[in-house]
Amino acid sequence: MKSFFRNHIIYWVTFTVLITVGIQIYWNITNYRTNKQRLINTIQIAFDNGIDSYYSDKAKSNITSRDTINFASPADMPASDPKKEVQVYRTEIKRYTSKDKKNRRFMFKYTSDETNPSVSEIKNIQVLAQKIIIAVRQDSIDLPKMATYLDREFARKQLDFKYGLLYSRNHRTVSEYQNPGDKQYRFTTTSKSSYLPQDGKLELFFPDIFFKTLKEGLAGILLSLILSLCIIFSLFYLLYIIRKQKQLAVIKNDFISNVSHELKTPIAVVTSALEGIEKFNTDNEPEKTKKYLAISNQHLAKLHQIVEKILETSILESDQLQLQKEATDLTELIRHSIEKIQINTEKTIVFNPPQSVIMAAVDVFHFENVINNLIDNAIKYGGDRITIDLNTTDGKVILTVSDTGSGIEKSQRQKIFDKFYRVPNHNRHDEKGFGIGLYYARTIIVKHGGTLELTPDIQTTFKITLPYES
Repeated sequence: MKSFFRNHIIYWVTFTVLITVGIQIYWNITNYRTNKQRLINTIQIAFDNGIDSYYSDKAKSNITSRDTINFASPADMPASDPKKEVQVYRTEIKRYTSKDKKNRRFMFKYTSDETNPSVSEIKNIQVLAQKIIIAVRQDSIDLPKMATYLDREFARKQLDFKYGLLYSRNHRTVSEYQNPGDKQYRFTTTSKSSYLPQDGKLELFFPDIFFKTLKEGLAGILLSLILSLCIIFSLFYLLYIIRKQKQLAVIKNDFISNVSHELKTPIAVVTSALEGIEKFNTDNEPEKTKKYLAISNQHLAKLHQIVEKILETSILESDQLQLQKEATDLTELIRHSIEKIQINTEKTIVFNPPQSVIMAAVDVFHFENVINNLIDNAIKYGGDRITIDLNTTDGKVILTVSDTGSGIEKSQRQKIFDKFYRVPNHNRHDEKGFGIGLYYARTIIVKHGGTLELTPDIQTTFKITLPYES
């Protein structure tokens, strides 16, 4: 049931991450498109405003110097008209040439609910007249001069990019500005200004505005990115915690199984010895009683050792464990450990001592336990030959314990120092242990100010590094 729940949690976390990322990507794409369209609209407005400014300034000079606009007086207008449609004024455009004078007349009609038009309405009609005058008179456009008006409008809109202009009439190019056919100009827009002649077309060519659009929506994108990263981090952290709890559950179950296995043996032996004394020693034979008691004491001592090791492990990370350091000859300490272990194994243990004596400040009891644990692991899981090397280099003591076994998988190299962790062996208990030997060894070495690591060699090599003052 727990496994089913954990698997579904993983699926839901993955699904939530994908949905979150998908929503944020969709939102950012939509936001980008909106910002892009808004920027294009801004460019269009600035483009048209620049053209209007150009023609307005030109109209003032042209109409004043060369054109005449005559307005009908209110008295000339009919007093009553059923359709309220009256001729407000007449515009006369005079174009002078070297040979003759040509007059062009335009009549404007105005519809109003009022008998007399207001001043603002007359001004609107006057602007319209100016536009028609310019459209009739203008055969070409001074694009470089117009560019100065566009630059002013673009600067006001905080637009900074190169652009090209193309003016055409009746689908035929009249003039160009800054090579509008350049490949860098990937976008184009056409002016909607009413000042242009009906058959005239003015186009603006400008480069890709991708980065400009991103800059416009940078705050939203960053906020979305931060939010997405926070959600994804939280979900993956939750997944990590779940996986960690799963691993701890496996380690706990394995530890309980190992401890139960280890405790059952001495308890069973002691129980059997006591039953032997009670049921099979009715004659009270001293030798048989002594034998049963010796067996009981031996396994009780082993049971005591197991309990002490578990209790000792529980205080390793606390400040309750105080090391009693003293100057010690490491060569003699290692030799003494090898002699005790060699009696109970047929494997070859080779020690390569240094040429000179190495004295280091260590806690003899705990440091000897570390060496014993490393050698014991090599005997249990390694090959037939264990090699121990001791030397000094760069002001440090280097102690290595190697064996000729098949080595440890890369995926297990960092986990072997975890508390209660044992390399999976398909639920077999060929070798006894609790998974606390290497954890204990590393903790003790760290408390000595050194390091314990598994070197990345083909064979299994544990390397101890300690500070050394000669």
